[in-house]
Amino acid sequence: MADLDVRMILRAYDQLCPLHLGDVPTPGLRLSLDRHAALTLVFPDGVDVAEVSFNRYVGGYAKGDESLVGMPAFVLRGFRHRNFFVRSDSKLTRLSDLKGKRVGTNSWPDTGTMWCRVAMTDAGVNVEDCQWVLGTLDPKNPSKPPSPNDAQPPKGARFLTGSEDLMTELAEGRVDCITTAKAPPAVFKKGGAIRRLVENYPEVEADYHRRTGVYPGFHIVAARRSFAEKHPQAMRTIYEAMQKSWTIWEDKVKWFAEDSPWAMREMEYLCNEFAGDAAFGMTPANRKMVETICREQHTQGLVPKAADPKRLFADFEAIARA
Repeated sequence: MADLDVRMILRAYDQLCPLHLGDVPTPGLRLSLDRHAALTLVFPDGVDVAEVSFNRYVGGYAKGDESLVGMPAFVLRGFRHRNFFVRSDSKLTRLSDLKGKRVGTNSWPDTGTMWCRVAMTDAGVNVEDCQWVLGTLDPKNPSKPPSPNDAQPPKGARFLTGSEDLMTELAEGRVDCITTAKAPPAVFKKGGAIRRLVENYPEVEADYHRRTGVYPGFHIVAARRSFAEKHPQAMRTIYEAMQKSWTIWEDKVKWFAEDSPWAMREMEYLCNEFAGDAAFGMTPANRKMVETICREQHTQGLVPKAADPKRLFADFEAIARA
């Protein structure tokens, strides 16, 4: 039987580069990886499998959209305490300082932004405690196009006009803080005009992880339901290939770790403190993270009813067991 042709959208994260480079076999499949296409729940023609926003996937399930079969493959994850930015002369230094302040963001429904609000709530600042400002980050970073099932910001949020942007609002003092996925370039310059709100974010994020047991997930991999049900073996092959790619990357870092001065220390910390937070599968730690995102979506008013965390990956797990 001829190999099955599968086009898949997947970004070239370090852990997935072995798969992109062809170092991982995919028996029975001719896998074509597109690392440049935009991420969306509406797959382009010819695409059967893709990396998707976890928040949007869960939100779709909460609203009854089961057009995709998600895999418990958490290909992008991290903490968001680090993703709050203020002017260097700001007196704000902690998330709890944001109560009553003007907070800007360039995307309300993004998974990372959702986890930012979780971090704020954990620090005692609820969504309604801030004046939210929505708009384009800057002229070089246009806002993402809307996606199905996107939630709207709370009532009273201010929307910037086409000639305004968040970085200018921050620089001129009309916004107190910005939360966004990509750090402004000034953050990486000594004496830059912008700094992180939480400058000791490694300690703060480690404390959050110890207290809650949650390592936030941002993106997962999903397939069209029609493809998943017709080609269960292909689903298993793709899932296992991503796992193999991850293992190759881990072994490389453990052996070399010259990407940065302390990469080896980071890997040791990862192995010791995040042993239960596997990138794949519904481990107890991952189950807790999934339960948290389902609960928080409802708490933040993103969905009228919380998704059932047990349902999100049930179809894939049934395929994997077959």
